[in-house]
Amino acid sequence: MAKRSAGETKQLNLVFSCSRIRAVIRFGDMEDRIKDTRTLLFFYSVRWLERRLSVRSLYWILRPHAFVRAALKGIPAPAPPPAGPGAEKPARAIREERMKVYLNQILEYFPERLAEPKWMSGCRITGLDCLQQARQNGRPVVLAFRHCGSYFLLRPWLRAAGFPVAVLVGGKSEDRSKMRRREDRISPFPGVPTVFYLDQLRAADKFLAAGNSLLVAIDYVAGKQMDVPVGDGRTFRMATGAVRLAIRHGAELIPCSIIDEGLWRFQIELGRPVPAEYLATETDLVPAGKHLLNELLPHFRNHSGQCSDQLVRCSQPSPPALPDGKSTG
Repeated sequence: MAKRSAGETKQLNLVFSCSRIRAVIRFGDMEDRIKDTRTLLFFYSVRWLERRLSVRSLYWILRPHAFVRAALKGIPAPAPPPAGPGAEKPARAIREERMKVYLNQILEYFPERLAEPKWMSGCRITGLDCLQQARQNGRPVVLAFRHCGSYFLLRPWLRAAGFPVAVLVGGKSEDRSKMRRREDRISPFPGVPTVFYLDQLRAADKFLAAGNSLLVAIDYVAGKQMDVPVGDGRTFRMATGAVRLAIRHGAELIPCSIIDEGLWRFQIELGRPVPAEYLATETDLVPAGKHLLNELLPHFRNHSGQCSDQLVRCSQPSPPALPDGKSTG
């Protein structure tokens, strides 16, 4: 047999390498398709069960699935958090918290069903009068929340209560998953956007200007920040976006929180709106921030186990004194 030349050997190696790469890509695509199919099957199975079972029965049927997911997820090595409520959590508590999150995320599979009496009876909402009045007057509302409890359920529960709110989140709109887009299509008020990403700020501005309500996190760790004193020599590093949006659009700024009471029972509270005099100008945002914290911190302190590490990281020792209203970032 004739001996191959160096050039032929190099060409064959290149062909084999390309074949291996294509095989790996095809295998990866197949894995993605299997995962998508499995997720879709679970999605429709849950929706089928929800229409046939009581809330309690559905909870206990799906609880083992959430438990296994939480157990398989593992416990990450935590970075040393600052001292304060909720700063340290044992591994078991983290697993329990993660299991509750997985269970509560299942409610997003059927947002249009949350308005049914069997679901709404498990969600107490207080303070809706201000939101209702603003909607009747065509006035925009910024709902300021923090990452505590099942905060991701604020939008679906408020929509189920008859208020077409949307939420501002980080990231890019192109990254929204197929499953999330599917949930958007079955959400109440299908003609009203459910979410805006940071690359959709102009659309979010138009949404508010049209007299709608937008959920905005105050403990987002990127963008412009301000240090708001909370006592005990500590400050809360607050994202200024919610306050600045309210000032820009002449909107009501209302603190909003959700507490998980267990077994798919929740309490949502809309606190006292920020006084208008605190929203007259952007030169001093701290008074508005103090008002929001005064309304929200009692929930944080009473339910610190439900609050995310992101919120804990926002609490820190007070920096050297700076003129009021100065923000960082």
